[in-house]
Amino acid sequence: MSMDLFDLHCDTITVCNNKNKPLRQNDLHVDLSALPQGSRWAQAFAIFVPDRYRGEAAKGFFQENYAFYQEQMAKNADRILPVTNYAELQQAFAEGKFASILAIEGGAALAGELEMVDYVRECGVRLLTLTWNGENELGSGSATNQGLTEFGRQAVARMEEKGIIVDVSHLNDQGFADLCRIATKPFIATHSNSRSVCNHPRNLTDEQFCAIRDRGGLVGMNYYRLFIREDGVSNHISDLTAHIHHFLALGGEDILCLGSDFDGAEIPDYLNGLDRVENLRAALLAEGLSETIVQKIFYENARRFFENYL
Repeated sequence: MSMDLFDLHCDTITVCNNKNKPLRQNDLHVDLSALPQGSRWAQAFAIFVPDRYRGEAAKGFFQENYAFYQEQMAKNADRILPVTNYAELQQAFAEGKFASILAIEGGAALAGELEMVDYVRECGVRLLTLTWNGENELGSGSATNQGLTEFGRQAVARMEEKGIIVDVSHLNDQGFADLCRIATKPFIATHSNSRSVCNHPRNLTDEQFCAIRDRGGLVGMNYYRLFIREDGVSNHISDLTAHIHHFLALGGEDILCLGSDFDGAEIPDYLNGLDRVENLRAALLAEGLSETIVQKIFYENARRFFENYL
């Protein structure tokens, strides 16, 4: 059965390259064979740059994984197309193929050079997570307590100018507040849940969620067990849907999306793989959400955002 799915974040490309696995026919969360053809599936594939890389090493790490991404896109051109704008996304679906959007997780990839924003844009990067958990040249992640740096502010301005969407997942509270003061375009949290439901610094406060909502951004639900429940033990899908219901109560109907964190996190059995995402759709419908709202969360909100901003 075909389905509509727009997922804002997975780490599959970096994991495939690291483990020498192909994008199709693998034993990972994301396998191109997992969804039937005819599905409209758009996936943001993030090149994850760990905090330990800086400068030329960070650039080299990005370039190595980017070359692998290009190779996998070429090998699977019958099944998936890399897209850099909305017209290309539509074309991929018109051809009965999946759509891949290139992202970076960890602004260390920029190596502290504004020119690198232009370079990764030319590579096709359309989403950039400013930090991971630690510090880099742009600012500080959720495990630290500094805000955006001066270079981080300059990089955000250049990203907005070049059409790279700013992603605040992993950014700490001070950095989020700094971004709110300088951002002129909508920004998104590709893979972050509700801190009111699960008190983890990687999750969004209600105030942060509302700031993204008021700016017309997006928030993607993360399937990582520690962001779903504080004890990390989630045996029922209602643990995740609780985050969705909370955000809907805050007026999130038009900004809620999915950001699985596939192949970058330990995920409860009920969602442990692309072929199980349908379990979430079924659960939300069973809990009383309308087909219209569920379709917005699974596909339409992200599709509309990319139509407007890519």
